[in-house]
Amino acid sequence: MSEKSLYERLGGIYSIAAVVEHFAEALAEDPVAGKNSPNPFLKDWYANRSWRAAGFIVLTTLWVSEKAGGPYKYVSTIPNDDKLDLEPTHYDMRLTEGEFAAAGQVLANTLDHFEVPEKEKNEVLAAFTAHKDEVISGTIR
Repeated sequence: MSEKSLYERLGGIYSIAAVVEHFAEALAEDPVAGKNSPNPFLKDWYANRSWRAAGFIVLTTLWVSEKAGGPYKYVSTIPNDDKLDLEPTHYDMRLTEGEFAAAGQVLANTLDHFEVPEKEKNEVLAAFTAHKDEVISGTIR
C-alpha cells in the first residue's frame, strides 16, 4: 500500500486554500515581507495593488496543490507559461534573502496555526525552500 500524496495528507484543496489565505493575511502584516517592508515593490503592491490578493490566494492554492501531488494545476499569470518555476512572477519584485526567510517563517507559523503534522510541515517548507533561488532571482547578481 503506497503512502497518500502530500495533497491528500494536507486535507485537499479546501484545507490548502485555508492555509494559503491565512498565510497571505499574515504575510501582509510581517514587518520584513509585508506592507511595511522597505522593498519598494512590496510597498507599492500593498498600497496600490492589494486588490490582487484574492488572485494571489487562488494561484498560490493551485500552485501548492500541484506541487503536493493534487489534481489541480497551476495557471500562470504569464500567458502560455504554466510551469511551476517562480522566477517569471518574482524577478521584478527584487525580493531579498531576508524577505524570503521572513516569508518562510510566516509560512511555518501558519502551518503551526493549523496544527499541520511535523512531517507534512517539513515537506511543505522543503518545497518552499526549493524555490528560493527563483524567488530571489531579481537580487542575485
